[in-house]
Amino acid sequence: MTTQSQYKGIFTAVPTPFDGNGRFVGEPLKRQIKHLLEAGVHGIVPLGGTGEYTAIAADERRKVVAAAIEAVNGKVPVIPGIISPGIGDALDNARAFTAEGAKALMVVTPYYYRPTQQGILDYYKRFSDEIDADIVLYDIPYRTGVPLTVETIASLAEMTRVVGIKACSPDLSQQVRVVQAAGKNMSILSGEEDVFPLHVAMGAVGGIVGTSTVIPKHWLHLLSLGLQGKLAEATAFHAANMRPLIDALFSEPNPAPIKAALAIMGNDFGDVLTPLQPASMELREKLRKMLAQYQSREAEL
Repeated sequence: MTTQSQYKGIFTAVPTPFDGNGRFVGEPLKRQIKHLLEAGVHGIVPLGGTGEYTAIAADERRKVVAAAIEAVNGKVPVIPGIISPGIGDALDNARAFTAEGAKALMVVTPYYYRPTQQGILDYYKRFSDEIDADIVLYDIPYRTGVPLTVETIASLAEMTRVVGIKACSPDLSQQVRVVQAAGKNMSILSGEEDVFPLHVAMGAVGGIVGTSTVIPKHWLHLLSLGLQGKLAEATAFHAANMRPLIDALFSEPNPAPIKAALAIMGNDFGDVLTPLQPASMELREKLRKMLAQYQSREAEL
């Protein structure tokens, strides 16, 4: 298998395109992935939260992964997200995704039951034993209600096939401890777009980022500044050139605003699935005004 050294950079969490009946259609996704690869992103993350994993039937999920792997054609890693609350569904989807060619999977912490840390260790150990793929932990406690302790993360890096973590915690003290405890054994990838420059300054080596679907070159430039140790320049660039659009794209539930932005940019991904609602007309108009300027900056970076 690969090592954590290959999981560095900007990994774009892509939305899933649907037709008018809520069925997956592959061509918009393939076009977007082609654009992202030309921009220089380091990996593609289909499904997951941005990809509406929990709303999509199992056979549709497999089609999404197959289309993403075909579009990437081996150029960068494809890391499908698994957002299942239980081991049975997680393993079934993992087997389907690896059968399509996935070499790595982003696996959220098991939720709903609110397991103990030992339960989480057992969960990932079984997943690691049964699935022939690298594992990227997905720690997002404000959604799952199940935080990973630093000790659990460090143990998973040593005893399982975990090679990285999408760290979604605005708690900067937690980020520091994770890097110190596990940074040598796994790639720390930020999932917090608001504090991304600070995560990189603390030791993150990249991120899994939804809005990089819309402005990939901005994110690549920001990461480059951070990895060069130019924290002041990175935070200034983030605040002045990225935060207004990030705020707009998260002002309504993800990924509806991102899909609206893609439609405005000429690649219609269709609407989100229920219970999510499409972006409001007010937000669409706001994005329409903002995106021309951002697309111009993308061309300059």
